[in-house]
Amino acid sequence: MATTIPSISSSGTLNAPGIGSGLDVKGLVSQLMAAEQQPLTQLSTQEAKYQAKLSSLGSISGALSSLQLAAHALTSASAVNNSASASDSSVLTATAGIGAQPGTYNVTVNKLAQPQKLIAAGAASTIAAIGSGSDTTLTFTFGTVSGTPDPLTGIYTGFDPNAAKTPVALLINSSNNTLTGIRDAINAAGAGVTASIINDGGSSPYRLTITSNDTGLTNSLKISSSDGGAPGSIGALLGYDPTGTQKLSQTQAASNANLSIDGVAITSASNTVTEAIQGVKLNLASEATSQVTVARDTSGISNSISSLVNAYNGVNAAIASPTAKGAVMQGDSSVLALQRQVVSLLGSVNNLGGAYTRLSDLGVSFQTDGTLVLDGAKLGAAMSSNPAGVAALTSAIGQAIDSAAASLIGPTGPISTKTVSINQSITAIDSRRTAIQTHLDTLQAQYTKQFSALDTLISNMNSTSTFLTQQLASISNMLKTN
Repeated sequence: MATTIPSISSSGTLNAPGIGSGLDVKGLVSQLMAAEQQPLTQLSTQEAKYQAKLSSLGSISGALSSLQLAAHALTSASAVNNSASASDSSVLTATAGIGAQPGTYNVTVNKLAQPQKLIAAGAASTIAAIGSGSDTTLTFTFGTVSGTPDPLTGIYTGFDPNAAKTPVALLINSSNNTLTGIRDAINAAGAGVTASIINDGGSSPYRLTITSNDTGLTNSLKISSSDGGAPGSIGALLGYDPTGTQKLSQTQAASNANLSIDGVAITSASNTVTEAIQGVKLNLASEATSQVTVARDTSGISNSISSLVNAYNGVNAAIASPTAKGAVMQGDSSVLALQRQVVSLLGSVNNLGGAYTRLSDLGVSFQTDGTLVLDGAKLGAAMSSNPAGVAALTSAIGQAIDSAAASLIGPTGPISTKTVSINQSITAIDSRRTAIQTHLDTLQAQYTKQFSALDTLISNMNSTSTFLTQQLASISNMLKTN
């Protein structure tokens, strides 16, 4: 009969039935160890519950973060803004700010504000030297001209310097006394003007142009030169005195914008007109008529309240799910207390002394399942009736919920405290698991050793029994033969 050779695993356990007795050492040890494994199974089950609780706390924390963001957005949107629009955007555009009042206004733009433009006589080259190259100072002064310019000479009767703008002095010498050099020096000096060179196609085509950066009557230019304006000098090319010698030619006079709003005449140094209509900024673009409409814009508040309701319902769902009957956190006092805090917060926020004092005044109410619902019609009526009162309450609500949510999910809040406690329990389970596993490894080795010894003993006893049986049979045969 074939003999079965047993194998031994790396742990020293037998991987076959008994060597000679037929005793199933591996099976016996396995059955015994299965019973001994029960504490590990219980620990795994307990750990899975803790992990499920951590997941639920994470969902609650995320929902509270969304509620905090919604509250912050409600605070930011608490001001009831207004919008402004123009019937013809090619004439002007309008923007409403704080203090704008709903209404319709007829705006006629009679004249746009313009900057002054000056142009020099032509030059044959942009890189040829102008003047002697000695130090020459160009001074740019802004001011207001008076009188009507002479049709032949362009000379005004007066020039009143603009006290709000300090004259700017610019040095021209051999390093930059070319048309290109002067242009670049002017643009780099921050003198309040922009210089460029145009080509008119003539025999001396290159002409330097100087344009004031700002529009309005107070931004007319006076350009003086320290070289006295001798022929061929820098001053002879660029000198400009509104009331005297003018080497530069004026191609466009500085002027204010002229407009009327509902028949009232208005002037502005800029094409950006502010406060002509209270709280409204007009950007003039062309000379024509357009109607400006200012309307109350409450979409920011209504959208933010709707988002707050949805965010709160998200918190309610995140808490209700794990605390439901049979769920992982059923009856958990700390989580249920958290839910009561959030509910209490919404009920306690008020704006005492205001036209509206509670969320219910704005159409926000609790349903029987604990969720919030928004009555859009009631909110709309409140905003139409008293937008300032709505703004005051929503600001109070937003600030209170923002602060409370930050406290609940903060490092010392109940969620963080609960999370730390659960993680400590999981760490304790890991330590307990390691200790039990060490004990089981030792126990398995003992069982294996004991049953292996038993197997050997039974095998030896079987061998002795066989030998004795054979000897007795032999003696019996001898007796029969004799």
